[in-house]
Amino acid sequence: MKKLFFVLTIITLVSCKKDKEIISDKIVVDSTKSITDSLQLPELRNPDKSVAFQILPQNIASEKGRTIFKQNGNVLFYFDQNSNEGNIRIDGKDYALSQFDFTENNYSISGNGVEIEAANGDFKDEKNECMEGNFPEIKVSLDGKIVNLANIKSEDCSNF
Repeated sequence: MKKLFFVLTIITLVSCKKDKEIISDKIVVDSTKSITDSLQLPELRNPDKSVAFQILPQNIASEKGRTIFKQNGNVLFYFDQNSNEGNIRIDGKDYALSQFDFTENNYSISGNGVEIEAANGDFKDEKNECMEGNFPEIKVSLDGKIVNLANIKSEDCSNF
């Protein structure tokens, strides 16, 4: 009886040990796969290509009756209240802006398939008959495509 018990114990230990090895082999194989996955080089993407469209700077100066919007010192778009028209250059094409609305700290400008929403501007005191405002973000949409512009400064030299 002792011999039978001894043989069963050894068989049980050997079979458990084999199961253990199989499990550990799977872990090693899986961890090897994850190591090789993490070593793969990331795909480099051009950040400009992920943007729906590009707004190009214009050579426009601030003057009485005109509101300009700048990013990093470059004028991206403007609206002239004297002529009731403005312009934005998207992907090399000029889009006329024909509607302008300013309420409280928000601008809404649109025309020719373009809509511009500038909300929650932080305005400084008037300087040289112009109000300067800072917008953390401005939304520009063109035919359903949207681009959010960050850190935009406005100079509003209204006629009133």
